Amino acid sequence: MTPGLAFTFLGTGAPPVSLRRAGPSHLVEAAGRKVLIDCGSGVSQRLVAAGHRGADIDLLIVTHEHSDHLVDFYQLVVSSWHQGRARPWRVMAPAPALANMRAQYEAFARERALRIAFEKRPDATGLDVQFEELREGVVAGLGELAIDAFLVDHKPVEPAFGLAIALAGSRIVFSGDTRLTPSLERAAKGCDLLVCEVFIDSQMPIVAGVRSAQTVAAVQAYHMTPAVVAQLAARTGARALALTHLVPPAADTAALAREIRAAGYAGPLIVGEDLMRLDWPERLLSWNGATLAF
Repeated sequence: MTPGLAFTFLGTGAPPVSLRRAGPSHLVEAAGRKVLIDCGSGVSQRLVAAGHRGADIDLLIVTHEHSDHLVDFYQLVVSSWHQGRARPWRVMAPAPALANMRAQYEAFARERALRIAFEKRPDATGLDVQFEELREGVVAGLGELAIDAFLVDHKPVEPAFGLAIALAGSRIVFSGDTRLTPSLERAAKGCDLLVCEVFIDSQMPIVAGVRSAQTVAAVQAYHMTPAVVAQLAARTGARALALTHLVPPAADTAALAREIRAAGYAGPLIVGEDLMRLDWPERLLSWNGATLAF
């Protein structure tokens, strides 16, 4: 049987609070490894809802420093320990995000010591964290699962990374948060699946006291609109396109799909939802009790 590569959308949202979409987080499963990409708000709950546990994650990769991608880091550590985790966390992130996560971890040092002393759990190793700086290139220690980190452009937040994920001939490219950039275009060439963030400019009206025209322009400037995403997928020959990190999270997804089509991408199109799972090479989509081949 051909080894499988699975990609699960745990959280497809963004900073605005949404009951439908948790904060950014995605799970890769392949070759006996489980890799978590980002740990946004609600990640621990979404892992359980998807049939997984933080206790079983082999590696956490945080793509950049923005709060919506790392805000639940410490909750993930503690909840995983409560699930019986008995090995240290391996965490990779660019230097600014790593500093933030170290600060979170140290801020809870007293609380952690109290828990360990009072709760008398069998092992405290699961609360330990091994921090590693994420840089361009191959992520080591994942066996047959190949993950390559590449720089993207999310300035003024830098560095920020996208990821190319491969196993046994199947290749998924994850954009991370970025404006259109040559590095993403190179990585996406001929990929089986392009998982891309999207800023839905047509659904971002000016709201007094919430966002001005300058706000919309500024946020749009370091993300990609549906037209940009569609044209990227078409140019690179992506065999399938999936959208995540929807801004705004309450977007009309049917209207979004129509925009992607109108902008020129005709291949298989998936608007990501929390707990949706994609499997390669079978090309299966599983969500909410249904399984579809595409």
